Amino acid sequence: MLVNDPRKDFWIKVGAVAVLVFGVSLLHYGTTTARPLLHDVYRRLYYIPVGLAAVWFGLRGGLAVSGVVAAIYVPHIIIYWNDMGRELWNRVMEVGLYFVFSGLVGFFADRDRAYRRRLQMANERLERSYEELRRQADTLLQVEEQLRRADRLSAIGQLAAAVTHEIRNPLGAIKGTAEILRDEFPSGHPKAEFLEILLKETDRLNQVVEEFLGYARPGSTEEGEAVDLAQVARQVVGFLSTPARKAGVTVSLEADEPVRVGGRPAQLKQVLLNLVLNAVQATPPGRRVIVRVGSCDGRVLGPEFRQVAGRVAHLCVEDEGPGLPRGEEQRVFEPFFTTKEEGTGLGLAISRKIAEAHGGTLVAENRPEGGARFVLTLPALEEADG
Repeated sequence: MLVNDPRKDFWIKVGAVAVLVFGVSLLHYGTTTARPLLHDVYRRLYYIPVGLAAVWFGLRGGLAVSGVVAAIYVPHIIIYWNDMGRELWNRVMEVGLYFVFSGLVGFFADRDRAYRRRLQMANERLERSYEELRRQADTLLQVEEQLRRADRLSAIGQLAAAVTHEIRNPLGAIKGTAEILRDEFPSGHPKAEFLEILLKETDRLNQVVEEFLGYARPGSTEEGEAVDLAQVARQVVGFLSTPARKAGVTVSLEADEPVRVGGRPAQLKQVLLNLVLNAVQATPPGRRVIVRVGSCDGRVLGPEFRQVAGRVAHLCVEDEGPGLPRGEEQRVFEPFFTTKEEGTGLGLAISRKIAEAHGGTLVAENRPEGGARFVLTLPALEEADG
């Protein structure tokens, strides 16, 4: 790519003007006055370097070159004063016209140059204004999205309080009655199967209510403590090893050093439990789930990723399943959005709220080699890889 050098360009133009002036002057001094027609042509050739200087260097440049031309041409007039006759005053006036011509061309060239500079400055101001407006628009969109989420949370919170009160008590009564009836119909009785279904569905409904309430009020981290993410990951992986083994999925943990963050251990454990359990459920038999603490090698995070300020700790959960629906990587965090037949769509939404309550982020993406990756980023209490 060629880049113009202003200094080099300037001296090339100066050289071109000098060569033209010098060349025309040689023609004048090398031609006798016996050939007046040629001298008429030569003195008009001076308009070329004078005009070019005015266009390239403005009013001052044009007048300066006109002065040089006059200083060179006037001695020629003086030398051949007696031979010129009536042509003498025409040639003297021609010298004056050099200054008039260069002055007019230089004046308009300067005006055009100044106009271009003003246009360029105006264009730069418009570009800066456009960038500022775009940043403000992005900020407004973010604030608008936060306000919409806040409105949804407020409505969900009010609804959760009413729903929890109205559903919990009847659920407790239904479950208690079913447990009493189960004693009347021992295993093997034709009606025992229906009682087991009733108890199972009651528990599932109670879990939905609990998750609904947990999303509306995820809890506070004001009285947090130092938490080792690596230790939490080991507990969760150990707890889920049996159901993962039954599903034919291998869960491996990569956490060599302690990674300390501030927060509530129970809530962070809930986040990791949701992530690993989802990964196990999405992974076909014979494949594996990888939990990495402290680093997320090879992650390719999209525009939704927001880096936490200061030192950070990363926790990644990767699976070898079918991956997230294309174009809906961030929708998985919306309440009640689920791809599972029996899912509530609240687990990941609660997990993100817990991450944000701890001053961190939780994002999702599809891995280039297949499968999904969830990245939890939290402020670190001390130096940690990642």
